[in-house]
Amino acid sequence: MTTPCSAAKGDFRGWDACFLENGIVRLAAVPDIGGRVMAYDLGPYPFFFVDPNLAGKLFSPEENQGDGSLAAWKNYGGDKTWPSPQGWDTDDQWHGPPDPVLDTGRYTLDELRADGETAVVQMTSPPDPRTGVQITRRLTLQQGSSRVKLDITFKNIKDHPVRWSIWDVAQLRAERRLPDGTTTYESGCIVTTPVNPNSVFPRGFNVMFGAPDNPQWQVDPQTGLFTAPYLWQIGKVGLDSPAGWIAFSNTTEGYNFAERFTYIPGAPYPDGGATVEVWTVGAGQVGNLNYENSGIYLMETEVLSPFFTMEPGTSASFSIEWGACRAGGMALDVSDAGVIVEPLTAQADGDFVRLTGQFGVFDAGDLRLLWLDKSGHIFDMQTRGKVDPFGLVRIDRVLPKPAEARAVELRVLAQGREQQLARAEIN
Repeated sequence: MTTPCSAAKGDFRGWDACFLENGIVRLAAVPDIGGRVMAYDLGPYPFFFVDPNLAGKLFSPEENQGDGSLAAWKNYGGDKTWPSPQGWDTDDQWHGPPDPVLDTGRYTLDELRADGETAVVQMTSPPDPRTGVQITRRLTLQQGSSRVKLDITFKNIKDHPVRWSIWDVAQLRAERRLPDGTTTYESGCIVTTPVNPNSVFPRGFNVMFGAPDNPQWQVDPQTGLFTAPYLWQIGKVGLDSPAGWIAFSNTTEGYNFAERFTYIPGAPYPDGGATVEVWTVGAGQVGNLNYENSGIYLMETEVLSPFFTMEPGTSASFSIEWGACRAGGMALDVSDAGVIVEPLTAQADGDFVRLTGQFGVFDAGDLRLLWLDKSGHIFDMQTRGKVDPFGLVRIDRVLPKPAEARAVELRVLAQGREQQLARAEIN
């Protein structure tokens, strides 16, 4: 029996917040600081960074804007939505942060409800005369799952067309507490996303800020993955990844956070074609930002939509799905059902087949093993037990091999839905 979803108002670190909970994850949204989601916790583990020096604080628009430099930005943490591209050269760029309207403005609370199966919070920004958009953020939590659907809408409030990409930015905690109570960076934190094999960027990624030889930015030629282990170096990269996912893994503690979204081939994307971007706080300096003695340790996973041209009074929307689990290592892939840290393999040996692999799942449900014939048709199914986001799924079994079997699949059946976790051809 899964816990029903609930929605309630309460206090989060001194702010008025809206909480969505389902016994698996707890989400805290704070309308007053740019409609941010300041907590996304899987059980006891908080994924999102919160600046303790800004917790509970509110500022006037003038204070939020400051001198307009990046150093004046009130970086609360959490997850927020911005217009892209970012820049200060033309009116077709978003001149932030800081931005006292879209980034740190007081959003309205439009909806907060739960019906047991889902819980919803919706927040809307003030209208922004400079960019011409008003942002609505709607988050839906599902029962029995770590999944949160984030639906983002930009509405054109101008009397002429405007063109923007929808840019969502999540700040992930990447710190480790030392025995004396102080913190340092956690080198076991890593961000992964597939590289485009036909990338427009010569290295498969584009260094946007920071040192071009930043050792965090790596590409594994065997897996085709971009990997960013956290070495506490400041910098940012963009990738034209077509895979539709980006993941953060704390391999030391065994927690994984993934974002999934729809990639549209051939559509124009900002920043030279970037669909995802990664920013890290650390040693070094970008502009007037210097985190040398800040005690701040975080990595950002950023997801960008294609450009939308919106006529006056019309809107454009983009959706992202979050999922969290314990998978026990670095995310090599993200499937419909969860995170893969060791691919599924199926090695035949006479009348038997050995299955190996390691995974985390987004839903509480039943793990199913399916046998497929040479045409890809399912001819047998076995239930292999209960799974949930708190327990990693490790497979190392020798099973009798049906004569007609050519492939196997693992699927998770949860809340009446069956989704593929992994697939392997029998070798």
